[in-house]
Amino acid sequence: MSNITLTNGVRSNLLALNSTQSSIKTTEQHLSTGQAVSSPTDDAYKYFASKGLSDRASQLTDRKNQIQQGVSVVSAASNALDSTESLVKQMSGILDSARSGTQTQRGSYQKQINSLVGQVSKLINDASYNGLNLVNSSSSSLTVYFSDKSQSNLKVDGVNFNASKLFVDNSGQTLTLSNATSMAVSSSTKILSQMGGFTAALSAYKLSTASQLAAFNSHADKMQMAVNKTVQKIESQAAVMGNNVAILNVRLDFTNNYINTLQTGSSNLTVADLNQESANLMSLNTRQSIATSALSMANSADQGILQLLR
Repeated sequence: MSNITLTNGVRSNLLALNSTQSSIKTTEQHLSTGQAVSSPTDDAYKYFASKGLSDRASQLTDRKNQIQQGVSVVSAASNALDSTESLVKQMSGILDSARSGTQTQRGSYQKQINSLVGQVSKLINDASYNGLNLVNSSSSSLTVYFSDKSQSNLKVDGVNFNASKLFVDNSGQTLTLSNATSMAVSSSTKILSQMGGFTAALSAYKLSTASQLAAFNSHADKMQMAVNKTVQKIESQAAVMGNNVAILNVRLDFTNNYINTLQTGSSNLTVADLNQESANLMSLNTRQSIATSALSMANSADQGILQLLR
């Protein structure tokens, strides 16, 4: 079998057509995938640089999810403190009402105050998020990591705001059940009786004499002061929790923006410019059409020469 010999004109046009067809195939792939660099063979530097940025963004996405959960845990604690403050402030209003109430009414007010103390304990113990409660135990804590650097984190320490640890006396000292004045009454009454000796005698005051009224008001003043100091204690810890929520939200926003920056940088290295690729495809199709015509003309010229030789 003899080899086919091509003239220089035909050979050049065939090579040009082959190169153009290969470029068209590549351009069509860029348009269909939207990627100008999809493997190391396309551009090793851009491919691995883009992969590094993308991997970093993926790692931070995991951290972002942890930060979001951290915000939820601390927000649950912060909301519990706000609600606890509202319950304790109700006691203040009840105390003011008791100053002008009848003996029967004061007995009802006493029950309301005891009920509020019990509700505080229930609320505090219900402030759990995903198994973690930052307001019912001083041994609980939350550590949120912001990046792969171990020092880049926020630790939130828990507090014990159960009724036996939350309330304070009129001097601001924390009350505990262990030093209750009367061991025969309920836990809530023990706490309240320590807050000024008010609870045990609340319904006993007839307020019919000036001395009784003065004694009642003296106890009420001590109780009111204790309630106010307890509110201050709650507000102080609520401010700490609120500050931690703010920090976590700032880091969450920063992480979101940082992830977007990394993803944008990664895309800039690999994503195809669709306008440019479309223009390239039109140019390549035109070049292919010209090369096909040129090949046809070169082939016709060769055939004409052969006819002359015959």
